[in-house]
Amino acid sequence: MADGSNRSLKQILIFTDLDGSLLDEKTYDFDPALPALRLIHSLRIPLILVSSKTRAEIEFFRRRLSLDSPFIVENGGGIFFPTTFELPKDQPYERLNGYNAIVIGRPIREVLERVSKLKERFRFKGFSEMPPEEIASVTGLKLDEAILASKREFDEPIVLEDPLDNSETFCKKASELGLDCVPGGRFIHLFLGGDKGRAVEVSLTIYRQLRGPVFSIALGDSPNDISMLEVVDKAVLMQGKHCGHVNGLVHPDLIKTEGSGPGVWNKVILSFLADFV
Repeated sequence: MADGSNRSLKQILIFTDLDGSLLDEKTYDFDPALPALRLIHSLRIPLILVSSKTRAEIEFFRRRLSLDSPFIVENGGGIFFPTTFELPKDQPYERLNGYNAIVIGRPIREVLERVSKLKERFRFKGFSEMPPEEIASVTGLKLDEAILASKREFDEPIVLEDPLDNSETFCKKASELGLDCVPGGRFIHLFLGGDKGRAVEVSLTIYRQLRGPVFSIALGDSPNDISMLEVVDKAVLMQGKHCGHVNGLVHPDLIKTEGSGPGVWNKVILSFLADFV
């Protein structure tokens, strides 16, 4: 565990999940985190959003949060850098939707081809099969936000419809088809090759190349956050949707919070940054 004096010599990077972490699980509000967000801005610390949400959804929240840092979409499917962010000269990327993007996951059309084979064994419904009105109903999003959630590029969230099925059995079958299958806060996520941890590692490598030593902290609450939390210097595991902590995370510098959402997020970040103010 690095002490404050060592950290102060390094570039600080903050990676965060959204739903249940920076955002309230039900209302998607982040107002209780505003004191920490203001401090992050004043210290010019990159706040990198890492979510199962789509690029369109994260763009919406980046505008509201006044962020200009890179962001990671759809469980690590891609890392999107603003064109003003100068990537290392030897870093491959592609121009995508006005960003310099490092694509990690396979396109959604390839994911859906394999997902269709699971229909032979399970009853479930994915976002690709839902109109925006239905997505709004199952997520609690407003209709315009649900439209943004439907714009999938790498990841298919699904809902099991048979109470006799469970995520463990479903994911085992999905893995036999080569799919990555990870339960999130609300849905089971199916994708190919995307990984929050891998995307965070790529981001860390780029920042090290550009800025030198870094100290990284990540905050998350769901099984799909574990890979992200494993690769940073300090991991913050928020309580999950059902008031417990997900299993499977081993980390030498781990904080398990009591509670979740933006108020707890705010408290953790202010405590972490106390050495810098």
